[in-house]
Amino acid sequence: MMGINKGVLKAAIAFITATLCAATFAGGGGPPKPTVSAERVHITFTADTNPAKLMPIRILEGIEIWPAEDESNVTHYNVYWGDSERNKLGIALAPKLAHIPVRGDGEVISYDFKSALKMEAGAIWVLVCTENNGKEFCGKEKNMEKVTDDLIGTFLTLNSIKKLIKDNNEQSCSGLEVMATCGDLECNGIETEQSCPSDCSSYGLSSFNYQTLCDEVKNVYHPESVADVQDIIKNAAANGQHVKVNGGAGYKGTTGSASDIVCTDGVVISMDKFDHHAAGLEMALETYEEQEVVNIPAGTNLHEVGEWLYERGRGIGFTHLGWRHPSIAGAIGTSAHGSSPRHNGIVSHRVVAMDIVNPEGELETFSAGTTGVTDPDLWKAMTTHLGFFGVITGVRVAVEDAKNLQVKVTFHNQRELFSENKAGSIFDDIKDCDYGTYNWFPTLNKYMKTCGKLTTKEAEDGAENRLLFPYIDLSQLSAQQTMQIYQLGACQPESGAHQMMSKMRMNGWHLTPPLVKTIGGKTRYTSDAIGPVHRMISAKLIDTVPREVFQMDWEVSVPAENLQAAMEYLKDATNGDNISGREIPVSLIGMFIRFSKSEDKTLMAYTGTGGPFKDGTITAHIETPIFVPVNLTPEEFDNYMGPYEEIMENLVVKYGARGHWGKNMHSMDPWLFELQQEVGSYDYDSRFQRFSEQVGRFDPKGMFANRAAKTLGIEYPEYNYPADW
Repeated sequence: MMGINKGVLKAAIAFITATLCAATFAGGGGPPKPTVSAERVHITFTADTNPAKLMPIRILEGIEIWPAEDESNVTHYNVYWGDSERNKLGIALAPKLAHIPVRGDGEVISYDFKSALKMEAGAIWVLVCTENNGKEFCGKEKNMEKVTDDLIGTFLTLNSIKKLIKDNNEQSCSGLEVMATCGDLECNGIETEQSCPSDCSSYGLSSFNYQTLCDEVKNVYHPESVADVQDIIKNAAANGQHVKVNGGAGYKGTTGSASDIVCTDGVVISMDKFDHHAAGLEMALETYEEQEVVNIPAGTNLHEVGEWLYERGRGIGFTHLGWRHPSIAGAIGTSAHGSSPRHNGIVSHRVVAMDIVNPEGELETFSAGTTGVTDPDLWKAMTTHLGFFGVITGVRVAVEDAKNLQVKVTFHNQRELFSENKAGSIFDDIKDCDYGTYNWFPTLNKYMKTCGKLTTKEAEDGAENRLLFPYIDLSQLSAQQTMQIYQLGACQPESGAHQMMSKMRMNGWHLTPPLVKTIGGKTRYTSDAIGPVHRMISAKLIDTVPREVFQMDWEVSVPAENLQAAMEYLKDATNGDNISGREIPVSLIGMFIRFSKSEDKTLMAYTGTGGPFKDGTITAHIETPIFVPVNLTPEEFDNYMGPYEEIMENLVVKYGARGHWGKNMHSMDPWLFELQQEVGSYDYDSRFQRFSEQVGRFDPKGMFANRAAKTLGIEYPEYNYPADW
């Protein structure tokens, strides 16, 4: 051995080892071929430049892979286009779209393709095969997702909708002919004040959805300065008039809130001109009570706040609402929210100071560092004020560095939320998202998941959320037909009309996902985009349809400890386990599930700490937007609305839910808020009682009282409610 060269020895050993390995492989050994597949696959993509194209060509953006349960013989996941038989497109010549190493930690693999991957002719699926050092296995079950749409099925559904409308009339479906014109805000067709109050009745103020019509209003004022506000208040005091303030943020100056908290029998102060465009009311960044804030005129809408701040490298985080145009003061009033499983999403909780004109017409400043210390209950009452604390003229809100968000939209079977939920619970499945929502269609057994994560990547041109401004083609289904098919689903709930519209909405989102960005100078619908936080989590409400969609939002916040049980209940209730015994489709945008943190910052935030709402836990906002029909008989209306009301009652009574203060009302009926009072939803730590006491101290003569105040049980030391309230 002493005479053998060490280099020669190493070479000999290597040769022997290689020979033995080769012999072993030849005998059936070597790396075994995988026998397992990825457990689940979801893709993100950009739609064709022409959404109406019969054979759209998409761009593959990214893929999420749930790893195989046993990866011991898997080294990589390979991504291919798949054909109609679920084979690799091109078989042996199939181009490999990605070669992704196994991580081995059991976590979902999220992969962004580095260059635009246009669909190849014949591609139906995106297929994921498992590889073990060159040997590959391509299953045909859960390891793929369709990249195409069921256009034939959509076409057949569209024809069924049109036929159902054609086969009915006013006699077979109450309100069908009324709905031919109702909602255009002109009293025409066969409308009357009773059959179409939005078009034919008189009212001084309306909610954006025309479900709350304030018909006792004496005057509406549009101040443009603090002095204007003070004059209005002093004049109202002199004339013994009640006052109610609204942001005027909706279409034609309507209110963003849609409950009777916006109404009055006196004067309305609309803040639609009291924004940062008015002379002397500019926004400004300041240092206030040792923190950086933005000083905002009260009528400025949240989207403009976001745009102004982003230009200066600042933002207000995830507190932007799903609808982008409420005023800052209005959003504070009802503890309005965005959606984040991880961060603060309620703008009320970021308020540092407010300038308020009191019932005597005097301008006062209240702040977290002064009022919040010397009179903490007053501060906690004001930061979800419900319109009972004077006229807010300016708000200082804490700011942070501006951030970008990469948002991905994926499409799922609802088994993934329940029986096949690998994360453990509905919340666990979305908890890692900085921004997260579900749009759930339980009667279709499907949902759309939106997950945004903060990123240091640059914003993409034109990137924004379009959830509330979807692509529509009125040449395929006109505005009149749309309203009439919704009416049919109400007068004939067993007709399947709303189920068909649910399919159209879900299919429409897959055809044209609810995000957009600019590629090659053209706006493209996409399910994967990067943009500023405020643009990616908030959308403009569609305004290109020449009709009002009569809808209302049932919305409650459910405490974390009851969320999974509540969702299981909703799954069963909407699929027939309700007083009607029928399916209850949610056809507008599905059930919209969002998330906020429960915090002890205000007395009346409907997500606030107290009882089952534990401080620091995440609550779920369960919103159920539904169509509200016209001209039904009371029996027909109850038949349609009854199951929805049963669901909301059970969520409040059995699952500890609380209702959103600016929603949950049709026909001017505040029954859900009365129910909350009965069950003591805000009695924990005497929260409501403390709120009522602060209202009475601030406004003893009840200048800002209204019917809603009486419903809630607010007491004023020097004011008694009228008997007819």
